[in-house]
Amino acid sequence: PPVPQVTGCRTHGQVALTYSEGPSDATAKIVRQLNNAQVRSNFFINTTWLYTQQYAMVVQNMYNAGHLIGMTYRAPKHEDGSSYTDSEIRQDLINSAGMIESLIQVAPKYVRLHYSDQEDARTENIINDLGFVLVDYNLDSMDYLHKTGPEIQNVYRRAFVHQKDTYDAKGSFISIQYDIPGSGSLAAVPYIIQTIEEEGYTAVRMDGCLNDDKPYKASADSLEYVNDKFSFNTTGYKQGQKPVAIINNSMNENNQEFYAEEEEEEEGDDFFESKASMSFGILVATVFIALSGTVVQYI
Repeated sequence: PPVPQVTGCRTHGQVALTYSEGPSDATAKIVRQLNNAQVRSNFFINTTWLYTQQYAMVVQNMYNAGHLIGMTYRAPKHEDGSSYTDSEIRQDLINSAGMIESLIQVAPKYVRLHYSDQEDARTENIINDLGFVLVDYNLDSMDYLHKTGPEIQNVYRRAFVHQKDTYDAKGSFISIQYDIPGSGSLAAVPYIIQTIEEEGYTAVRMDGCLNDDKPYKASADSLEYVNDKFSFNTTGYKQGQKPVAIINNSMNENNQEFYAEEEEEEEGDDFFESKASMSFGILVATVFIALSGTVVQYI
């Protein structure tokens, strides 16, 4: 059976911003804007890109700035198209987490599966057996369709207003942004932070979202959970936001400097086509799943 996935925080009024599929050429700029607004976010790293030295350095820098590092995972296939065996997936997961561990000295605990329109219960269960925690989302920024800050801001505002009007409570959210070429994630940063502040929410890391004081694994193949100096319930843990002025040329920067290498652009294009094919009904349902500020599990 599928493994339950985390889709909300334990406390009303919290929003965990998550960025998936990076690092990309936009990541350092995203982190810079988050840092300027005193927001600590969550980056689910696609280790495919860590073979590039500058991207590995970006991950180290975001970790040292106090952002939480998770992992995006996609089960690979053999060159002939055949699927990996359970043991091969298990080893690939450990190797991928080990790449992140080599950069930040702890292994990721939180994992998000690469987007697919089909459930992969086999991989989910292997991930769970290795001690990783699967994280989904209940607010889709839709930055693969919307490319401007105001458009993505409206997605957030509608979700917040709908939650409060429908349930008479703030609820909680885990939102997803796509840190890949061509998305609107960079342009949207100041607008998202402004909306979180105006609607009375608090930006948190995943460990604050889940009251988890051990948000990492001791090593990639370990079942032991550990903390670090930035973890929940330590003096280094930070949450909240301080909105900054929105720069009018942020979209120009997005358009001119957002592109990584050609092969990464191709993967981004495929991703957008796949996401855009989802029905509008599914997208709306995804955005507005935020019940009573508790952890909602996807079954």
